[in-house]
Amino acid sequence: MDPAKKVWGLLSSMDRLQGTAGLIEAAEIISQEASNLELDVVARTYQYDGKETIMGLTMPLGWELTDGYCELVSPHKELLCSTQEHTLAVVPYSPGGTAEGSLVIPLPDWSNTTGKIVLTDEEPLVALYKASEKGALGVIWYQERDIDAYTYRGLFLNESHLRELKMIPMVQVKPSISRKLKRLLNSQNNVEAHLEVKSSFKVEKMPVVEARLNPSEKANIVLTAHYCHVGPGSDDNASGSAGLIRVAERLVKNPPRNFGVIFLWVPEHYGTVQWLEKDATLPMEANINLDMIGASQLLSNSAINLNHNPWPLLHPSDAYMWFYLQQLANHPSNMLKVAEQGYGLGSDHAPFTLKGIPGIMPITWPDRYYHSSSDYLDKTDWNVFEMITDAVVMTINALDKPEENIVKGWAHHIYGTELAKNPSGAEILAYFLNSRLNTDFETSWRPSQAASPFKPVMPLQNRQISNFLKARTYKEKQNNLDILLAETIILSKSMGVHDIEAVLKAELGVFDQELYQEATKEFLEKL
Repeated sequence: MDPAKKVWGLLSSMDRLQGTAGLIEAAEIISQEASNLELDVVARTYQYDGKETIMGLTMPLGWELTDGYCELVSPHKELLCSTQEHTLAVVPYSPGGTAEGSLVIPLPDWSNTTGKIVLTDEEPLVALYKASEKGALGVIWYQERDIDAYTYRGLFLNESHLRELKMIPMVQVKPSISRKLKRLLNSQNNVEAHLEVKSSFKVEKMPVVEARLNPSEKANIVLTAHYCHVGPGSDDNASGSAGLIRVAERLVKNPPRNFGVIFLWVPEHYGTVQWLEKDATLPMEANINLDMIGASQLLSNSAINLNHNPWPLLHPSDAYMWFYLQQLANHPSNMLKVAEQGYGLGSDHAPFTLKGIPGIMPITWPDRYYHSSSDYLDKTDWNVFEMITDAVVMTINALDKPEENIVKGWAHHIYGTELAKNPSGAEILAYFLNSRLNTDFETSWRPSQAASPFKPVMPLQNRQISNFLKARTYKEKQNNLDILLAETIILSKSMGVHDIEAVLKAELGVFDQELYQEATKEFLEKL
């Protein structure tokens, strides 16, 4: 059987949530298939211990779910959700427990929730905090969306949460059930519900599968994909995990000569920062991250997007990947939608960039089945998957045997785009294009201050409750604050504060400077 199809199918058939036994099983499947390709496989094992903090991320605890359900007790009996239907009937990483009582929709201050069961669409960790603070008995969570499915939003609890919060059980109902409950609450004086979650927390293994192809002491390209997710998770991210297998299969037959290739299957973010801090001993030239590379454009309403590097990390891989994606997508046999996106932090390329290593990500986005219980293989498209993985292989080949015209052509494309909308920004962009891609655009801009580096952390991502709530407050005022802080970390390695702010304005547009400066002091720390 085709090894990529095998991995895609097997991962899509199982729950592989972080910190669970299913994740360990999934890692064993990947490790075996990578070994079958005669890659040099190294099994890395870290821990979900609930306390270690790396790059600003505190590791969650492992979690075991046995069962969970919720039922209406009054005005009539009705099963609302059950893990017999889907794991997501329990909010992932919910504490165990039983609750029965009157159901309420919380007031803005949650003052009406004491001794009640709460129906809410508040961010799950915030809902748990408010329920704990106000003395609610349990939480029924939901998220409105255009499909009637469960949504994957995890609590990722660590030891600090267990100390600071009451362990209140949280279940989830589908949008149609939440609407039914709201109608009941509007028409009945007393609506009662019963919910039960059987779960436990523990220290668990965190497997990262590393597979090497001709590793080099001079330079290596690192290809990543997270393999964790609630089942089925076919696009997110069984597709990317299978994509690495397909790319490896191709490169084993025709390996690059000027650098090695490291394939890395990780638990999202947590496994990546662990590996980068503890086992990334070989020099890294760049990262290409595969996340959600298989969505059907017809069914999911998606396009093939390329998330680029930020300006200070522009790399030939930006140019090659965009060129080959366009070339393949526009072929008469494909005719697929493609788009370029700026820098983002939403997947496993982000920790690499914060370490100063260029990282790009092809992704099929948006996907109406994203993080849902309906993300099945029948919503994916092998043609899209094949096209993206072909583009990755072609990019690796071009990095091995450089195509200068492609790089310069792409540089002129983004420079011209910036020049048309923001001439002063183009002046700064030209500096990075010249220094990173060896172009010769005219520019007089140069950094004027000495570097004053910040520690590389995943900004605003720490889930310890005080930090999490504080970060949410800041992000409500400046939506892209995490990107501003991430680029600040990257830029601080080569320039000072005033230069950094000039680059941020040129690349990301106008932002609340006072809020940004305050957040820099609050969330970043100098080396």
